[in-house]
Amino acid sequence: MEHLFEQQFTWAEFFFTAFLLLVLYVILNFLERVLDRFTFLGKYQNNVKNFIHYTLLVYEAMVLLILSGVFVYINPPFHGILMLMLLIGGFRQIKNYLSGRIIHFDKNILVGKRLKTESTQGIISNMGRLGLKLRTNKGLHFINYSKLMTDGYMLLSGVEVGGFYQLNINPIEPDEKINYPVQLMDLLTTTPYLDWNHRPQILPSKDNSKSIKARVVVKEESHLHDLIILIQEWGYSVKVA
Repeated sequence: MEHLFEQQFTWAEFFFTAFLLLVLYVILNFLERVLDRFTFLGKYQNNVKNFIHYTLLVYEAMVLLILSGVFVYINPPFHGILMLMLLIGGFRQIKNYLSGRIIHFDKNILVGKRLKTESTQGIISNMGRLGLKLRTNKGLHFINYSKLMTDGYMLLSGVEVGGFYQLNINPIEPDEKINYPVQLMDLLTTTPYLDWNHRPQILPSKDNSKSIKARVVVKEESHLHDLIILIQEWGYSVKVA
């Protein structure tokens, strides 16, 4: 028992551990961004991307736990008291963070989904580490994750509104040599109609066809028609899901 109050780590070991964990986090985060932007794994793309995404959710919390443990054992009496004070003072934020890790595992709660809580309802426009933002008729409404789990919520079905749309896109004259998801993403970067606070999601078909599903956010509702016409001019047929 007395060994628990003895130094077991040094500051050099703490910073070395933090460096290694940070490098791995950067690599995983980079891979997730690459898979979000480029499609090169075919039918395995979504599975690999989801695996990295959920690994990051767990890994981030593990990094904080590991570093906290190493920090305490640099100087157990002093750092232990300091960590206890931090836990007590930041209890609400820690609770929000851990609740957020759980909610992020729910595949049904995504940006663009319609969500109703006890006091409000709207479109999820952002999902952060401590809470999410709902786009309502009165503006943006922030809800922390612990309150969301305590009060409960309901996902509303129906056509997405508030600037979020899912488009079914097909090349009019398919060419086997063309990577259409990559081409479409490159073309979308030139359009003035999209809200780039929410990056478009390009999802290739799972049945090896050239069909593409795109989730986009337009700046204004009237821009949807202009966007569809523009995509059609690129040689695609478009339908709003």
